[in-house]
Amino acid sequence: MKKILLSILLIFILSFIFTPEAQAIELDLVEDLAGVLSAEQSDALLKRAEAVSSKYRCDVMIITVEEMTDNDGAYLWARHIYEDYNLGYGDEKSGILLFLSIAERDYALIAYGFGNTAFTDYGKDIMLDNHILPLLRNNRYYDAFSAYIDKAEEFLSMARDGTPFDRHNSPEAARNALMIKLAVVILLPLLIAFLICSVWKGQMKTARPALTACNYIPPGGFQLTASADTFLYQTRTQVKIERSSSSGGTSTDSRGFSGRSGKF
Repeated sequence: MKKILLSILLIFILSFIFTPEAQAIELDLVEDLAGVLSAEQSDALLKRAEAVSSKYRCDVMIITVEEMTDNDGAYLWARHIYEDYNLGYGDEKSGILLFLSIAERDYALIAYGFGNTAFTDYGKDIMLDNHILPLLRNNRYYDAFSAYIDKAEEFLSMARDGTPFDRHNSPEAARNALMIKLAVVILLPLLIAFLICSVWKGQMKTARPALTACNYIPPGGFQLTASADTFLYQTRTQVKIERSSSSGGTSTDSRGFSGRSGKF
């Protein structure tokens, strides 16, 4: 009788241990499973990610793995991890996740919930192309992750204030447009003037400096009998204002995720 009771108790304990709730694993915001960071670097990034996530109610996450075990690709891997481990902040599961597979040198940057609002398609491109990927290509993982958290905080702050970072309010796009306008307004006229002067100079190769003005004074002297103003030239400079073909915003897939993936 005692053996039967022990067997029943053991079955009950094992059935509890292997329930999905008991097997659930909670991931930190920074999970360096590939070991590209030191313990100190990982802790520093985790504290910053926790502070930003709590302040703006949107998780900012980093996950690295040594390699992917199938051919699904980095985007699907990141999405599976997000869903399977129930990631994201609050009921909306809001967040942004930077996923790296080191062996394949694959990356994915995906967003969900409020993350889709804060991180537009254009914003993700700027974050990756200008701030993250150049550092990853030189294996500067800590610097890349630091830049990622910095830009995530900037974009989240703008979104919570009601103006998500996008094409129409991008400081970087505004600076580039200003430089183009300055080049057109200043450099182009200077170049045209230089070319015109060069042509005129070429036509005066036979000219020699005169020591006096006698050759230009007619007999009897110079007498001014009439004067007139004649309009000869007009120079007009036009600057084309480029219009973006994209309206901005965020494109999501069938499961509500937005993102981009590729090689670094």
